[in-house]
Amino acid sequence: MGAAFLIAVKDLKLRFRDRSVFILGIVAPLALAFIFNVVFGPAASGTGLGLEYGVVDLDRSEISTAFVEILEDAERREVLTVESHATRADADEAIAGGDIDAYFLIPEGLGQAVMTNLSAIVDVVGDIDAPTSTQIAASFAEQFSAGVAASQVAVATTAQVAGAQITPEFIASLGQDPARAASSFTLSDQTAQTRQLDATTFFSAGMAAFFLFFTVQFGVLGLLEEEREGTLARLFAAPISRLSVIGGKAILSFAIGVMSMGVLVVATSLLPGLGADWGAPLGVAVLVMAGVLSAVGIMGLVSSMARTPETAGNLGSIIAVILAMLGGAFFPIGAAGGLLSRLTYVTPHAWFLRGLGDLAGEAAWSEALPAAGAMMGFALVTGVTAWFLLRRRWAR
Repeated sequence: MGAAFLIAVKDLKLRFRDRSVFILGIVAPLALAFIFNVVFGPAASGTGLGLEYGVVDLDRSEISTAFVEILEDAERREVLTVESHATRADADEAIAGGDIDAYFLIPEGLGQAVMTNLSAIVDVVGDIDAPTSTQIAASFAEQFSAGVAASQVAVATTAQVAGAQITPEFIASLGQDPARAASSFTLSDQTAQTRQLDATTFFSAGMAAFFLFFTVQFGVLGLLEEEREGTLARLFAAPISRLSVIGGKAILSFAIGVMSMGVLVVATSLLPGLGADWGAPLGVAVLVMAGVLSAVGIMGLVSSMARTPETAGNLGSIIAVILAMLGGAFFPIGAAGGLLSRLTYVTPHAWFLRGLGDLAGEAAWSEALPAAGAMMGFALVTGVTAWFLLRRRWAR
């Protein structure tokens, strides 16, 4: 295979003089990844839920104060934001002005009702244009009410058994803080390992995979260009096997693809405004090599069926765009469900992104092996088919 490497090195030097290699392989993917991240990144990777609430505490009891403290604790944990309002009119004005999505109205007498085992209600008033936020607020109030009911049942049962009257003093004698009797839930920090790419990494990986199929064409299209120029016949006439000639072009495509992907991985990780997190380096390297091999195989198959470089380039561009769209390089099409969610995995793009997702959350590099194996399957099937078609095309 020494001749194949010499051919690849010679063509690589020639391709480096062609600026289109750098434009398609590095500049264009970086530019689009940056644009996609600026336009869609904030919406796709927001850290908060955007829940903005108000609270009107007309009771000012220990029970109502406990509920307000629960909301403030959620605010400290960046789950929501909450602001106090003196009157219901102030809270209604805040909703009308778009300052809050909903507010909790704690009526006067709530604490006394809880302490005497009577019904207590916390009202939730929401913006008609924010139904989801209002529903979440209602869930907070329902959970609080469930805690009230559970505590009341427990206290009433104990009082009946003891033959005592329910009073704050009696509740205190049970060793339970009256102000916390209605709190049936707590908020705590839990660090979870997600298997989902953040917006920046998704757009960077998607653009890299998309342009990879254009980048590797520079190698496989070289066979058709040399066939048209007559230099391919001279190579075949030389004491060089056909395997070396075709293999040299494949090595060139692989080298360009790996270098392009390598630069993109490093650049998108370090450049300001991007800061992608690709995962374990070894796992990323395995995915990159498998992805490049699958792209070389597919583009080689396209070239083996075309008669001219122009035809191969046009057909390859069409297939690259279709595979990128179906594989979710621009948006996660698999989330749509149904047939599309299954068809997306007939593309190397989907497996490449899935492999990176498996590496998310500080996973071990070996988590990328299943996705890499799937892409190697694409490379093997398309590469072997392209080899036989090209060999038959230039049979003596």
